[in-house]
Amino acid sequence: MTQTFSDLIAMDAEQRAEYTFTALLSQGQLWGLTQKAVWAMLSAEGDACTPLFPDQQTAQHWSDVHFPGAKARAISLDELQNTLFSQWQPDEVMLMLFPVVREEDAIVVKIDEMQQAIAEEQAR
Repeated sequence: MTQTFSDLIAMDAEQRAEYTFTALLSQGQLWGLTQKAVWAMLSAEGDACTPLFPDQQTAQHWSDVHFPGAKARAISLDELQNTLFSQWQPDEVMLMLFPVVREEDAIVVKIDEMQQAIAEEQAR
């Protein structure tokens, strides 16, 4: 999991999504963005999305360029599964995994898909 910042942002969207998912499982947390105590939300092809990142540095770097004023905040796996997913799901919020440069350069997944992938990995 030890990658330089340059290595991380040079990955393609699929590699970054996989890296982010692996970080969630190995570290037990991801990073999101908040502004005025509210989670950052974006629109990707008409879908509401919240960006998620593998670490604080990548989250804050993206925020500085694309969402000025937002702050990187750690999100534990427990908080994701037991609080945020249930808050976001009724609004059909999608999860944008590790966007860089342009928002279109990220994998976007449904909460159900992420929950299933987590459950499958935890069952191993």
